Amino acid sequence: MKPPAMARMLISKEQNRYKEIDAAKTSGGQFYTTQEHWLTDPVVAFIQTALNHSPGFLDPFAGEGHLLEACAARFQRPIAGLDLHAASWPTNDSLRQIPATASVIITNPPYLAKHSASRKGVAATVAAYYGESGLDDLYQIALHHCLKAARYTVAIIPETFLNSVFPKHNLDLVSVLEKNPFDDTENPVCVACFDTQATDGEQTARAFMGNNFCGTLGDIFALRRTVPRDSRIRFNNPRGEIALRAVDSTDPAAPIGFLLAEAFAYGRENIKVSSRLLTYLSIQGLPRERRPELVAVVNRRLAELREASHDLVLSPFKGNNREGRRRRRLDYALARVLLVESLAEIG
Repeated sequence: MKPPAMARMLISKEQNRYKEIDAAKTSGGQFYTTQEHWLTDPVVAFIQTALNHSPGFLDPFAGEGHLLEACAARFQRPIAGLDLHAASWPTNDSLRQIPATASVIITNPPYLAKHSASRKGVAATVAAYYGESGLDDLYQIALHHCLKAARYTVAIIPETFLNSVFPKHNLDLVSVLEKNPFDDTENPVCVACFDTQATDGEQTARAFMGNNFCGTLGDIFALRRTVPRDSRIRFNNPRGEIALRAVDSTDPAAPIGFLLAEAFAYGRENIKVSSRLLTYLSIQGLPRERRPELVAVVNRRLAELREASHDLVLSPFKGNNREGRRRRRLDYALARVLLVESLAEIG
């Protein structure tokens, strides 16, 4: 089915607000890579090793060919591309099948989550892909076919991949990009490098922030602890005595943090059951005079966690702050861990 030229995406159900989107581009999950920031030092080293076993490069979602051009110039190896729509390449629907290849797959596959397809008005166009694969984002479907087709895959994909359930046993390294390689989106991305002969990537895959080594996935995600739900703590309570800014502001002076409610300039009338970024919370049995102590301890623990994990246990948020750092979001499950541990610390 061919999507309409334009579609309407729901922005606010409460205010009945929509905006027009390019449906053809959206249904293809297309973002165009025009910068070479993705060629970080660890990614280059991975590609150089892969080329010891591969003749060149294949992009099964080649589009305008920017990735292939960058690789041809950098590594002086043959390039080839496939695409469903671009006339420059042989036609192939790579979300259904990619021919087996000895080349290194280098690609920026389409991104479109199943739930977003409905919100953006293009669900009918892409529904068959999700049904056939059982996966819930086009980039995951693309990765599945890449890993079946080639030993080596280098893919620019959403950074949310790190917290996804997509199997990572073939992952060799991931380089998180704070500098955006796209001209047409602020979607937080990383470069994931796969070798299908690797088997323990869930633990041993190396994680980088750009060129800087952060640790292995096993080391980093061991920092993400869990605790049973604590009935004392109630999030999204408009009458709560403690506030939570659960997302980094663009202002570096206003990062994720817990505050005394009276110091939080956010209308309590805005709090809903679905609030996830700015909220108030209550803690049953916490004396009023002990709130400042708890806030200090929980913010210290949050800072320690961010430093130890290089922020990678926190979800990426669209755009960077004014210092060029990736904005992050603290989910309530991890916020609850920090609160429970801090309550235990202050006794």
